[in-house]
Amino acid sequence: ATTVVPRQFTTTSITPAWIPLWDLWPQIAEQRAAGKPVDTLTAAAWHKISGPLSTVLMPLLGAVAAFGLARSGRLFVRAVIGMFLGFAFFVADNFMLAMGNFGTVPPLMAAWAAFLLFLLIGESVLIRTEE
Repeated sequence: ATTVVPRQFTTTSITPAWIPLWDLWPQIAEQRAAGKPVDTLTAAAWHKISGPLSTVLMPLLGAVAAFGLARSGRLFVRAVIGMFLGFAFFVADNFMLAMGNFGTVPPLMAAWAAFLLFLLIGESVLIRTEE
């Protein structure tokens, strides 16, 4: 028989946006031990890591506008493509987090899929533009 401690009955709901990452992981473990669903919390914890990394990703997505010949007459088109890629990342990131919250995709995938996809898109655009 396992011992049941009173705090397993009194676990509170967690708002991950208000909790630092280093405090969030132990609380997720406590919720998991109490038998509560933690996929939403785990996705939010991973997104606390992948979210700030998007500041590295955005200049990469905007590089499509910066590289290339300025006299080619396509600067406006390249700027629009760069803005579209940034907005598409925002939409894809929120979509994947919503899918993670519903339990459709695993939490790790919900937090990192959009970042990794657009990192690959940005790198491929950058490599293709340099040639």
